[in-house]
Amino acid sequence: MRKSALGAALAVLMAGTVFGGASAFAATPPTSTPVTVSVDSARGSQIDSGFAGFSYEKNQVGADLFDVSNTNLVNLFRLLGPNVIRIGGNQVDRVNWNAAGPGGNILEVAPSDVTKLAGFLRATNWKVIYGVNLKLNTSANAANEAQFAAQALGNTLQAFEIGNEPDFYDTQAQYEAAFSQYVGAIKAVVPDASFDGPGLAKGVQYAAAFGTDEKANSLTILSDHTYIDSAANANIPEMMASNAPGGKLQNTEVGMQKAQTTSGIAAWRMTETNSFFNGGALGVSDTAAASLWSLDYMSGIAAHGGVGINFHGGGTSKYTPITFACNTVTGVQGVYYGQLLWVLAGTGAYHSATVSGSPDVTSWGIGRNVFVNNKGATPVTATITLPSFALVAAAFTMTAPSLGSTAITIGGAAVSASGAFHPVPHVMPVFGTKITVTVPAGSAVLVDTL
Repeated sequence: MRKSALGAALAVLMAGTVFGGASAFAATPPTSTPVTVSVDSARGSQIDSGFAGFSYEKNQVGADLFDVSNTNLVNLFRLLGPNVIRIGGNQVDRVNWNAAGPGGNILEVAPSDVTKLAGFLRATNWKVIYGVNLKLNTSANAANEAQFAAQALGNTLQAFEIGNEPDFYDTQAQYEAAFSQYVGAIKAVVPDASFDGPGLAKGVQYAAAFGTDEKANSLTILSDHTYIDSAANANIPEMMASNAPGGKLQNTEVGMQKAQTTSGIAAWRMTETNSFFNGGALGVSDTAAASLWSLDYMSGIAAHGGVGINFHGGGTSKYTPITFACNTVTGVQGVYYGQLLWVLAGTGAYHSATVSGSPDVTSWGIGRNVFVNNKGATPVTATITLPSFALVAAAFTMTAPSLGSTAITIGGAAVSASGAFHPVPHVMPVFGTKITVTVPAGSAVLVDTL
């Protein structure tokens, strides 16, 4: 999509139809705050497809949510794909494998359920981190499930996950003993199996030690789970502040980066997260503010070497990126729009950026493209200095009437429940390495350069 949008933008520019138009060279609004952005030429971590994924509860597999016949869900996944879904959550330790089960039962997972999941993943071109029950299971039953899952899922299987948030019910020693037992049983029938972990919920206290201990035990992804606070305490200012230096999310990112470096594990990922736990809150987790928050959150993960993030959703949660009535898709909200704008930037090296002129503005780059995120109450006019020359730029603006609004658009287009999305980029020339773009209050702009 990114290349086709730029191609269309360049065609319009070359045809000379925008140079005299107000949309291309709109006057700076009288109340706009001038901001300067300088994008660092240094290459940070590599942002690949699969960065901005989802996390769902394990019982959704038996509920037949992930089925190729669920066309709207397939389309909405494709809009963000290729990507990575993590199947786990609290339900992974409540829902068990029944090799003889008929399927279609939210209380268990049967072979036909995993076969449907495999078809869904192939239809969407997504991969999966597949969780297995630890609390109410045996290693033999886990190995039986893993063997079937590996055969059915094939190359869509990225890793297995053992249990969920073990720091709620096990000590480090207890969990590592169980992890090793399950890994041994699974690898006896799936020799090339990979695993993630430990997926802690109370911080990163033993992530480094776990990685060091299990590095030779097929652990390939160091993982963590983080939320800002309880839904009972949800509010927009706290959500926005969580990404700031010294905020909870950035502190966790720093801790995970250090844990990865210390342990030598190849990658770290935030495999379950969202705004406020216990499902989030209406008027906060489903709003334009959540879209902007999710962008800064993904930038923080990338800035600290993370390979991706899985936003938790589904069911009746208020923070869910995709909304449902049972298995029927009803739309998208908040976080989904942040993920979509991120995906529109494509892949490439992460670039940090320096911002001056407003404490409410953040910026960063992916490849040749630049994000300017304005959480403030007034528009800003950002003069961007790129690290290299560009010929033309197309700006995709993600905006809404207010931070608390749910009427979000990107490039003037909303995403329909069927996955239809037709944004119109704002085309602008580049003067050497300089681009000037106006970012409305409570909005973010992706400047896509060529």
